[in-house]
Amino acid sequence: MWRTSRGIAEKITATGPLWVKEAATNGSNRVSFFSQLQGMKISDREGNAVGKLSDLALQPGDTLLEISRIIYTSNILREKVILPISSVGSINGDIRLDVSRDEIPPGRLSENELLVTETILDRQIVDIDGLKVVRVNDILLGQVKRSLCLVGVDVGFKGIIRRLGFGGLSGGLMARLPNRIVPWSYIDPLDPNLRSLHLKISRKTINDLHPADIADILEELNNRDRLLILDSLGEETAAETMEEVDPEVQATMINQMESDDVADILENMNPDDAADLLGIMPENKASEVLELMNEVEAEEVRELMAYSNSSAGSLMTTDYVAVPSGCTVSNIFSILRRSGKEVDMIYYIYVQSDSGQLLGVMSLRDLLLAEPDDIASTVMKKEVLSVLPTSTIEEVTNLLSKYDFLCVPVADEEGRILGIVTFDDALDEIIPEDLRKRMPWNYHKLRRIRGMD
Repeated sequence: MWRTSRGIAEKITATGPLWVKEAATNGSNRVSFFSQLQGMKISDREGNAVGKLSDLALQPGDTLLEISRIIYTSNILREKVILPISSVGSINGDIRLDVSRDEIPPGRLSENELLVTETILDRQIVDIDGLKVVRVNDILLGQVKRSLCLVGVDVGFKGIIRRLGFGGLSGGLMARLPNRIVPWSYIDPLDPNLRSLHLKISRKTINDLHPADIADILEELNNRDRLLILDSLGEETAAETMEEVDPEVQATMINQMESDDVADILENMNPDDAADLLGIMPENKASEVLELMNEVEAEEVRELMAYSNSSAGSLMTTDYVAVPSGCTVSNIFSILRRSGKEVDMIYYIYVQSDSGQLLGVMSLRDLLLAEPDDIASTVMKKEVLSVLPTSTIEEVTNLLSKYDFLCVPVADEEGRILGIVTFDDALDEIIPEDLRKRMPWNYHKLRRIRGMD
């Protein structure tokens, strides 16, 4: 049974920070950090120095990951030596083995054993509470029953200081720094081999975040971890998240995704955003994805992709609410209840003729003040401004700004409505990228509320 000195281990009780309580719950009565053991001298049974500890091997235990082997660098040949943890007699200033130097057998890792430095240390964890990505700076080890186990990870500045060798700073500086220990029981590996991201709390929790917050997290991860997170989201949340992701990151992600998975996401995106995403794909993959999409939605996206990138047609979405001129207010509210889940912009309702000509527009405020039996042609405002699909982005933004519109309809030369350009989509085109990232995600919603006055 391995033993530790008080200089290395820290006595714990069932009171104090969360990680202390968790360790006590697991039955761990002493803990130490990996950084305090790494580089420690290894001695054989007779006290002869044989090397220095470089790593530890992990394997799944009953409830926690157990340390199964030690790995040290030999003093003579500088090769890596692997020994079972059962060969360790004590840890007391150095690591004393139960075998002599001549009896140390050659060892190797089994398929289910993983190295601490490769799979845990410096890995990223999504901090759901802080909406950010943190890094594992040190590893907390504890004695649980008769095994040495991984009981937590240090994601704070203390872990960095220990790794740099300044853990014994004088003046109580370390004592004044906050502990940032995440108990291992709070970490849910996305990859069973621990070679990827680990989530604090349950993976399901991330679905509760706003898509813009999830996008911020994805942009800080490597591409493998991004795809694991995206795959754990529901289809609608995944689509909304992709709409918020930086285009460069989007391109990296979709290049490693299967075409049918991309098609599923695009079918749940706004048509204009789906068209933008297809526009950054290689031509052959974009064609393949379009073939896999629902026929109606694919046709909408194809039409949008035909417009110039600097035109109103490229910015417009075909998701909007339009009603015939003879529709009653009561029926319009029924239409809104059915389509409101699919259409973001329901604040303006456009009135059109049987052939699709744009006749007028009304707001939710207009509808709320009207009688249920009133018809659209008597409630609508006939003076409706629109732009052509070939109009420039500058013309669109000038119109939105001058009249404080939430969106502007796009109509062809015969006056048939083709789509709408929303304020936030136009804003994205004129605000520099660095400034746009500093704006709150709900800025466009605040503008919409103002526009209803």
